[in-house]
Amino acid sequence: MKKLRTKSYTLRDGQVVTCRSVAKKIGVSESAARNRLNRSDDPKKIFAPFSPVGKKPKKDKLPKSATVLPIDDEMWKLCMRVLNKK
Repeated sequence: MKKLRTKSYTLRDGQVVTCRSVAKKIGVSESAARNRLNRSDDPKKIFAPFSPVGKKPKKDKLPKSATVLPIDDEMWKLCMRVLNKK
């Protein structure tokens, strides 16, 4: 079998890293680490903590108990009364 090619990236401060070493250090996937290494050579940006996708706090969303059902809405009741008269 052939030997796998492991690409090394040189950062601004002279540090030589691989995708796998960056991924293990910051706790992301290798593809995410490769993306960071392709975008920048600044160690602060590469080793910066990450925010998981989909885990951002949702401020605009109402809790389930606070949502208004169509049956409880006054405009819905008015529309149903008008439609039932026809």
